[in-house]
Amino acid sequence: MAKKLAFPIAFLVVVCLVAVGTYGLIDGRKDGPSDETATLADPAMYAEEYPDYAKDVYLQYVDDPELSAEENDKLESELYETGLYWIDVDENGEVVWVPADSEEGAAIIDTSKPTVVNIHGMMIDGATSVEQYFVNPVIGSAEELGLPAGTDYAKVKTLKLWIDQGWNVGIYNWARFTAESIMFWNIESKVWATNGPTNVRWADSDGVQHDYPMQYSMGELFAADYIRAVNRLPADFGKSEIRFTAHSMGGQLLASGAFLLHEVSQGENAQISADKLPDRLTMDDTFFGVKMSIAGTSVDMYNSGLTVRWSGKPMPGDRPGMAYAQAIIELAAAGIAIDYYSYNGSALHLAISPEIREILLDNTCYILMDPDYGEYFAAAGLSYAKIGDGHTAQRQFSQCSIVRTYPADDSALTDSQKIAYADAMPTEVLKNYIGRAFVITAGGKTLTTADDEYAEWSKQQIMDAFTAK
Repeated sequence: MAKKLAFPIAFLVVVCLVAVGTYGLIDGRKDGPSDETATLADPAMYAEEYPDYAKDVYLQYVDDPELSAEENDKLESELYETGLYWIDVDENGEVVWVPADSEEGAAIIDTSKPTVVNIHGMMIDGATSVEQYFVNPVIGSAEELGLPAGTDYAKVKTLKLWIDQGWNVGIYNWARFTAESIMFWNIESKVWATNGPTNVRWADSDGVQHDYPMQYSMGELFAADYIRAVNRLPADFGKSEIRFTAHSMGGQLLASGAFLLHEVSQGENAQISADKLPDRLTMDDTFFGVKMSIAGTSVDMYNSGLTVRWSGKPMPGDRPGMAYAQAIIELAAAGIAIDYYSYNGSALHLAISPEIREILLDNTCYILMDPDYGEYFAAAGLSYAKIGDGHTAQRQFSQCSIVRTYPADDSALTDSQKIAYADAMPTEVLKNYIGRAFVITAGGKTLTTADDEYAEWSKQQIMDAFTAK
């Protein structure tokens, strides 16, 4: 394991604050990837043979009945089993989670609509709660989200905002596996490997960690759950857009799962058809690991000596953050549009190593916004720390942007104005901005993106400004 004590204590405090904050592309991806783009990433990422994910890859229930809500009566809040869920809305307007691998779940999906699957990040309290995707009621107002007057803004969830905009919505719950106190390096290990120092452990409702060996990594479990869910849907699912979106540590799971899905979509024995793959990956202040140098001092916080579970080969660059970046290389080459959002004060953004930052700049639309919502907090008598509160607010900014209506004719819009639509920007438009970077210049003090303005920066400007020397 890389030594985690050879770094400034102040930097660890910064990263911990973030951790507790929430608790030219190929245009025809739907026709499948080309042979020329099949093996662009590090050879360690590829296996000679993959498991039959839908048939054989399941979370192992050994001595962990608490992973099932039916067996658990200790929790104050509802606990969902690990896995993929489709989201419905009940007669009271509340969102309801339904297992995706079920007839009831499949019945929710309207294949004529676009689909988004959300992946949450690290949850220190993941042993006793799940990510509900509430919008912080202190940030902005119901009116900014186009909600009717009198809406109880404290109960607004970004999941329902997407449903109201005509999307099928899913969420992958892995809260039990993200409950690692501030030891984020153990979570990223579970995504790619099973031979980390904590295996693929999970926390029960008493906070006890169960670390018996598991056969598969979390990335494989995600891919398996997605394939099983898709297998229940009509054949025309995927003719409309599919997106995966992730926040914080969820980016690691997004990348590993999407990479595996792409791999098993190829060849005569494909386990999933190419039209069922995501068209777009949205990464909201996601985590690429901590490996950098500050004033000549090494800041390396990750588990070393890991093996990529499905290939049996050493982790690229000996760290999961590089595996994440390698997955991005292949997925971008396969024609999947990728937008990466972060902000100037993000510890996760500052911790990206130069080689990974360069990969991101080459393969994504790289957007730095500025969730400076201190005025809202001050009006409510609360303090605001951008490094922690901004990390959560950045995800809410991105997801809430879906409420804007992108114009049918965007010829009068500048590049900056198109970028400002964020999640509401059509994926076909986003493809024109891959390999380009934008930095916000106005509008960061409000949740709405309607007043946002951006300036385009060159790759070198970003590298010079945000790579620690």
